Amino acid sequence: MPHSPERRRILLDVALVVVLAAATLLWSDAFLLFNRPDVKVLDTFGSVTAWHAHVFWWCLAGVPAAVAIPLRHRRPFTALLLASGSATVHMLDGFMKSPPMDVAVLVAMYTLAGSHHARRTVVAALAGAEAVLFAGGFSNMTGLFTGNYGGPPAGFGDRTAKTAYAITHGDALPLLLGVVRSVSVPALLLAATWAVADSTRTRRAHLATLQARADDLEREQQQRTALAVAAERGRITRELHDVVAHGLSVMVVQAQGAKAVLNRQPERTEAALANIVTTGRASLAEMRRLLGLVRTEPHAELAPQPSLATLPGLVDRVRDSGTPVDFRVTGEPATLPAVVELAAYRIVQEALTNSLKHATPGAHCTVGLDFDHTGVTVRVADNGAAVPPPVPGNGLRGITERVHALGGDLRAGPADGGGFEVRARLPVTTVPAELVA
Repeated sequence: MPHSPERRRILLDVALVVVLAAATLLWSDAFLLFNRPDVKVLDTFGSVTAWHAHVFWWCLAGVPAAVAIPLRHRRPFTALLLASGSATVHMLDGFMKSPPMDVAVLVAMYTLAGSHHARRTVVAALAGAEAVLFAGGFSNMTGLFTGNYGGPPAGFGDRTAKTAYAITHGDALPLLLGVVRSVSVPALLLAATWAVADSTRTRRAHLATLQARADDLEREQQQRTALAVAAERGRITRELHDVVAHGLSVMVVQAQGAKAVLNRQPERTEAALANIVTTGRASLAEMRRLLGLVRTEPHAELAPQPSLATLPGLVDRVRDSGTPVDFRVTGEPATLPAVVELAAYRIVQEALTNSLKHATPGAHCTVGLDFDHTGVTVRVADNGAAVPPPVPGNGLRGITERVHALGGDLRAGPADGGGFEVRARLPVTTVPAELVA
């Protein structure tokens, strides 16, 4: 079973602490704690007990650095302070070398530079760590804070006076160069650690921004796709309704007429049945075309959308069903956008379908197109008996959506002299560009 990220991180921290602790015992002089010290050590510390005490406290000073490694994930600034304090104690020790445990300073600095803390705070922490490093190197070079292990102990005032004397008598530059030389490698490592961590943090933030932007674009694309699918579904629904409703209405009227004259006038029955077959085939062909486009079949039969040029054929089919229809065109016919012509055709088709279904027998229909330089007005009316205001169905709802999408006006309701009237104004100056395209 794979480890969780939190458990894996804890194991890595423990392994790092163990490795640094083992390297500290092997690399430094701490292993002498378990052996008898040599003459040089006895001359420096005076006794084995004093040497053991010194090594014990020197090892104990590395505990904060070991604690800083697992602590850096939640408290990176506190971890850097602990590791820096541990490294400072080791640096001020003039007898023993700095242990590998002091690498915890670099680890804590890397974590702090890559954390959520402000860059200004991290740079200030880096400057403080570099200052402490320089101060420790200066102390080792001058013995200002550490003094000598052998001989009578010198007071801090005496060490200060000796250091000031050395600086004022021409030893300042050599002393400064010596300090820089002794701390240059740790200082560069510290600065390089900060640079690498800061670069990683910047790259991580950039990738997070790109990922967030990509997620936003994906969500926006999904929303656009959903809207496009909904719009296309509505368009196809309107087209199917117009085709099916009109075709079935014509077929029903023809069938009723054929039934009425079946025995008295067989020749008219034959003509009505022929019209039913023709209308049914045309409706089926139109449905197949629309369904082929929905299914995106590669060999779907394509045909041009209905336009005003095909309107006389529609009127003739309605006349053949037995309903008298007058078709009038006023004004100068202009070239209209295809979407406007399709809307005008569907409005006439739906209005005639409603007349076939709801008008009183023997009603007379009038279809009029009035052209001007701003658009076209479509009027379909019948002179049947007075009717109440209609309950909007799919057909009226569909043509209403068409007209409003083109920025036009629609009126559908009882006519002043009786019957039913549909009047739509379709402008060409306010058609949205995406519909024209």
